[in-house]
Amino acid sequence: MKNSSFRFLWVGQAFANLGDIFYVVGLISLIYAMTGSAFYLSLLPFTTTIFRFISSLLAPLVIDRFPLKRILVQSQCGKTILLMILGFSLHFSDGSALVVLCFIASISLLDGVAAPVSAALVPQLVPPKERMKANGFLNVLTQTIFVAGWPIGSVLLINTNSQFIIWFTVFLFAVSTGFAMKIKVQDEMTTINTHPSSWDSVTSGWLTIRQLPTIRTLISLDFITSLASSVWVAAVIYVYVEQNLQLGEEWWGYINTSYFVGMIISGLIVIRFSRFIEKHTRSFIIIGLLLNSLLILFFGSTTMPALALLFACLYGLPEQIREVIYTKLFQDYASEKTLAKIYAVWGAVINLTFAGSVLLLGYITETFSVRTTFQFSSTLVFLAFLYAIVKRKELCSKESQSSITSEKEPF
Repeated sequence: MKNSSFRFLWVGQAFANLGDIFYVVGLISLIYAMTGSAFYLSLLPFTTTIFRFISSLLAPLVIDRFPLKRILVQSQCGKTILLMILGFSLHFSDGSALVVLCFIASISLLDGVAAPVSAALVPQLVPPKERMKANGFLNVLTQTIFVAGWPIGSVLLINTNSQFIIWFTVFLFAVSTGFAMKIKVQDEMTTINTHPSSWDSVTSGWLTIRQLPTIRTLISLDFITSLASSVWVAAVIYVYVEQNLQLGEEWWGYINTSYFVGMIISGLIVIRFSRFIEKHTRSFIIIGLLLNSLLILFFGSTTMPALALLFACLYGLPEQIREVIYTKLFQDYASEKTLAKIYAVWGAVINLTFAGSVLLLGYITETFSVRTTFQFSSTLVFLAFLYAIVKRKELCSKESQSSITSEKEPF
């Protein structure tokens, strides 16, 4: 973790993540000022999700043809230039919401490529024994930025305007690009003769997942839990605060903060006890799923605000530890290029699942009750828990599987 290139990676990503938050804050204000329409505001997350999904599907085409560092630098540079063009266009004209949405779609396409590539660079920069700790550190950093970024962005918006925030985001993206350029990785061979066909590139990540039982099981588990985790989106929590807690809308913010605080604490736990967690990955995954199922059920049933905050915080602990373990196992079983493709597939699955599950849980909340929504989500996570028990032999690191195999071999 003392590698200077790893430091450049996480510092650059910190600026990029903070920029992503300010970018959304600025665009929400901008689109609402242009249209005054809630429908156009809803198009912002919809457009982002759909185009990231498309980009994730097509990312292997780029990954097979260019070095990972080059992809990261150029995608971040592209985001900076696109946002700069948007800033200039707003300065010289009133602009159009549809034009802004086109810029959002273009930036989301670049995000869908940059995200898996950035994650795939970690194994090149961090030794295997330090990856669990490094992944925990990156998660703490990401969640801390999420907790701090939204209120800071809101304060900036109150004291300035959306155009200032967009230009400030351009600055953050530019700084992120500069740090990405300073990353040093081993040269990758990308000769033209070795390029697979476009179809082979697009399907290679899916085929790899099919061939690797551990990664296939992890993505299956994440698919199920992603369906359930959409219960924490603002639309559901807002109704929960109103119906269950019977409190003001500011409590949505308190619950959201508690949820992220739990994730930050879990990241610190991973950093402190990385070796222990790495030796017991299977137990942490299985027990964590059971705890998450129970905590969703308890959270959805309580009418006491203090308990709601506690359950939201506790929910973040096993969930984030599980995500760090998933990342480490992905890194164990795949090379850098293959890992980037797997992350791209993972991103595509999660984006599509999130879009569908938000609609599904919103329908359940409106048709039945918010308590029913949490019971449904709890059941989904419990099914994931049962599936993890069935597939428990595949939920351990490559080193652990090798040691188990060697113990079975006769002398």
